[in-house]
Amino acid sequence: MTLDALQPDAAAALEEARARAADLVGPELMSMVRDRISATLANAPPSRDRAPLSAMDADCIALVDQMLIDVSATTDAQVAAAGRHFASGGLSDFVTAAYLTEASVRLEIASTRLLGTPR
Repeated sequence: MTLDALQPDAAAALEEARARAADLVGPELMSMVRDRISATLANAPPSRDRAPLSAMDADCIALVDQMLIDVSATTDAQVAAAGRHFASGGLSDFVTAAYLTEASVRLEIASTRLLGTPR
């Protein structure tokens, strides 16, 4: 049994929120964020190499990396570096999208490891 089958309403709501956040931030950046989060949480290399990174990509990935390690240790400089690439309110959309992506990836990993099936 999959997590989606066990909790269809919750899984659908999470996926809808994640898709909406990705629409606000942009699919290419969110794809990169998802890849980075997946690789970090699974302790695996990224599925694709995206070198060289633009300044925006590098700043946003650095913020995501810090959020994964210890969000409370995120510095004002890291936030400002990522925030300079977004219009007003855009950094909030990005952080929300990254958080929702992290939650989705964690659910996929847990579901696969604990239930034996992907989400």
